[in-house]
Amino acid sequence: DLKSRSVHHFEALARFPQTAGPAPAIRMAEELGLIEDFDRSVVEMAMRRMLAPGGGLLKVAVNVSGASLANDSYVSAVLAMTASAPQIRSRLLIEVTETAALADLASANRRLAALRETGIKVCIDDFGAGSASFDYLRGLNVDVVKIDGSLVREVQTEARTRTMIAHLVELCRSLELETVAEMVEQEEQARMVQELGVTHAQGWLFGRPEAEPRTALHTPSPISARR
Repeated sequence: DLKSRSVHHFEALARFPQTAGPAPAIRMAEELGLIEDFDRSVVEMAMRRMLAPGGGLLKVAVNVSGASLANDSYVSAVLAMTASAPQIRSRLLIEVTETAALADLASANRRLAALRETGIKVCIDDFGAGSASFDYLRGLNVDVVKIDGSLVREVQTEARTRTMIAHLVELCRSLELETVAEMVEQEEQARMVQELGVTHAQGWLFGRPEAEPRTALHTPSPISARR
């Protein structure tokens, strides 16, 4: 939370040994038709951590590929996994990625609605990184929009980008959606996106990937937005 600097939620990140990043493995899983099993496993692991001793009220976001929303099985699996601990649903956030485009937005929206009806929040991930971002925003009923780091990186140097983010934030506000700026690495970036109306941020300024969630942040005091 950019105003209070308290932790809002954590994002579960997939990492593979001896690789520079997860993207190639994710793409391969999508191409081989294995991504749904992978996405289910991530939810299962996140739930296990949330329900473990000391899990407290941890909120965790997990990614889901558009390919996993092509049929009902992924949503059915998530609902089945959370059925024995329904209280965890309000602490789970599903982030829809654009790595595999949604072929049928109406059907995907119906499946996501089944999750939202139980209290699970849904997010559009990496907004602005791909060509389908506005299609997702138009066709999917969600709760949160995460603004891609490629835009956030330019917020200090590109006036056009600042204008785009400001208008996106206003659009999301009118749709009653929360906004999160991704890849915030410098205090000045945090200050500027806050001034543009973004309410939440994630990135190395607040914490690098770690094996366990850390709720105490070692960052400078919050800067009041100057409007």
